Amino acid sequence: MRSVECRFCGQLIQIEGDDGLTAQQAEEEAAMICQCQQAAEYQKKRSRREKALKNVSILFGKDAPNEKRASEGAAVILLEAVDEIYNGEIAKITLHLRGGVKASISQNSKGEINVERTETKKDKLTG
Repeated sequence: MRSVECRFCGQLIQIEGDDGLTAQQAEEEAAMICQCQQAAEYQKKRSRREKALKNVSILFGKDAPNEKRASEGAAVILLEAVDEIYNGEIAKITLHLRGGVKASISQNSKGEINVERTETKKDKLTG
């Protein structure tokens, strides 16, 4: 067990079972444990990022049914887009995939990251 300062408020946080943690990992762990206002905001924001990454995996990646999976390259782009939205660099991204599938990732006014899959089916006969 060791004490690590919260990066937000400077309070010492006791980290248990920190064997093998780097200083950066221990600092991150302290930020995820501290109950100060800024740490709580950070925890909420990070939780939203993790949930969005999981949602990309469920809708387009390895956790999606085989027939719904996007290519590995497209899935990587979507996962990276989550990080860019999380970091505030991108407001919204839309990818048009093969087969009439559209992937859209955006952040709403509450700070939640939305992951959306839209499938367009169209039948057309030409005579």
